[in-house]
Amino acid sequence: MKIYSIPTTLTATMLVALVSLNATAHEAGDWILRIGAVNVAVDASSSTISTAATGALAGTAVSVGDNSQLGLNLMYMWSDNIGIEALAATPFEHDISAAGLDQYGYSTTDIGSSKHLPPTFSALYFLGNSSSAFRPYVGVGVNYTTFFSTSLSNDAKTELGAHNLDLDDSFGLTVRAGFDWQLFDNWMLNASVWKIDIDTDASFDSALGKVKVGVDLDPWVYMISLGYKF
Repeated sequence: MKIYSIPTTLTATMLVALVSLNATAHEAGDWILRIGAVNVAVDASSSTISTAATGALAGTAVSVGDNSQLGLNLMYMWSDNIGIEALAATPFEHDISAAGLDQYGYSTTDIGSSKHLPPTFSALYFLGNSSSAFRPYVGVGVNYTTFFSTSLSNDAKTELGAHNLDLDDSFGLTVRAGFDWQLFDNWMLNASVWKIDIDTDASFDSALGKVKVGVDLDPWVYMISLGYKF
């Protein structure tokens, strides 16, 4: 009678489990839904602020704060290595601040806030093969960002006579990298990063006439999520 050692038995069991896991990895025709936390880290730059009464205000600029929300994406595997994905999220809200207005006699730095939604569509290329439990990927895509629920701060209203804040919607390209790591059965862990081209022209009416500024948001977007394949 043969006696199998415990380490040998455990090794065999792990190999069988690994083979079973790999057999259910990404394949053509799979749908994968991921839900998790997504952070928009704005990498903003802006033109100088200008007004109808004074023209460009040298030394001024606008900055935009970061925000985190619940994100989700849905992907269809076109082939074993190519996926088509749509990204969505609950609305992001960003604070808008101004710098340099003090040299013109204005103390306010808090301009207001705006919400936005950034639906993004990407084509992804997965490295490895369909039996790999760990699938890194890279991708490119397009983004549409719409701004809504804009509001001006009380300071901006009082000191600048500000009203009617408006931000133009944006179309832009995006690049993407990340990985799926299959945990068990149809469940997987995902980590992703995007660089998204988002540009907008912001304006509001004031005691100095129309105030305008161009802002390149160009955020880094980070997401950690749990995915399910069906």
